[in-house]
Amino acid sequence: MSPKIIISFIFVVLVSTSMFFKKEKPFIKVSEVSNNCGIKTHMLRVKSDNVIYVKCKFKNAGVLHNSPEKHGISAVIAELLCRKINGLSPQETREKLLELGVINLFIRAFEDHFVLSFYVLKDKVSDALKFLSPIFSRPEFSKNDLEFIKEKYPIILDTDASHPQELLFDKLMGILYQNHNYGLNNTGTARAISSITEHDVRDFIKSNFSKDKLEVFFTGDLSSSETETYIEILFSKLAGKNQEASSNATIASSGLSEEKSALIHKKNMENIAGVMSGIRLDKLNDREKAALYIIVETLFNEKTGDFCLGLRSHNMAYEVNCAILRRSYSSVFYFFVYIDKGDLINYKKYLKDKISAYQNKLNINDLKRTQNHLVAQTKDGFADITDIDEKIKFNSLPFSEVTEAIFAGVAKKLFDESQMRTVCICSD
Repeated sequence: MSPKIIISFIFVVLVSTSMFFKKEKPFIKVSEVSNNCGIKTHMLRVKSDNVIYVKCKFKNAGVLHNSPEKHGISAVIAELLCRKINGLSPQETREKLLELGVINLFIRAFEDHFVLSFYVLKDKVSDALKFLSPIFSRPEFSKNDLEFIKEKYPIILDTDASHPQELLFDKLMGILYQNHNYGLNNTGTARAISSITEHDVRDFIKSNFSKDKLEVFFTGDLSSSETETYIEILFSKLAGKNQEASSNATIASSGLSEEKSALIHKKNMENIAGVMSGIRLDKLNDREKAALYIIVETLFNEKTGDFCLGLRSHNMAYEVNCAILRRSYSSVFYFFVYIDKGDLINYKKYLKDKISAYQNKLNINDLKRTQNHLVAQTKDGFADITDIDEKIKFNSLPFSEVTEAIFAGVAKKLFDESQMRTVCICSD
């Protein structure tokens, strides 16, 4: 799990989506749905107790693709988009959405893409989509609304008040992506946000919200013809192709910082230290991405991974977390541990020894076991439909095609000590 999860817009938080989706059989087949709007649309048909899940993604319209002059404008627009709809006040808009059966409305713009997702009751879906349809082409907001939202951003991490993992993550990304959007605060900068005008917001929407840049996912007990109708209701007024939007996330010229390690001092850590290490991985093909997941699962699984088992045998770690961050132009593997401050030197030696050993040789039998498990798992469908696009992307990776040579090549990149960066947080 990423240490930094920011949700910009929530109406209702459900305890579990399982209250809507029966777990009788896995759902596997994803259908492409043609439509008159020309929007790339995917449909996953499942038994859903009258609930439909919708996810809309405008590619490369997130904060990480904003220009330096307007860095954070995507985060501001995420707050404005559904604040007022069809002439209603913010409170009236919230009440109307609940009345129309729109549940768990999320707008996220803090990474590569600008994403809106929600659940809706099927017997109210047409009316709900008609109500939502204006937000993408003519969102309603005043200058006062814009100024109100701008006061919320950027989200500055206070060293004493913020979670240690958030602080470590921000620092690590800044080191891995020096002078690049991927290394910047993902809610913008104070100078850039203060300069955003109403014209900037409308110009951004005109440049980034169009049918050719949109990908939509529908999940529920619905047919292709119903999906096509819903697309028409929601997006018929959206522009087919807008002016070309430039992206500031091209990775080619982004350098890696010479700073191989960093220390953050934080009060009230007592005798605990947190350590996060990460490595940047550019231009991996699909087989290499599959190999990356297999290697990470084999070595860093909290219960069975060699790295974690070794830490426990040395009685060092309180907690171990790891993640693979996949962005449009680059990936990052990072892992985090809590340890006793007195074990910091021993942990750094353990880390150095393990990284060196993993680069030179991996246990191929262990890798094959994980590989077989992932091959079987990706054939069984999905346990739930939240962020279904990411699950589809993961399940489509060619896990069965990874060879020993590919494992060795990815290990050389993944455990290249000269490319790995480490950040530590502890009290003075």
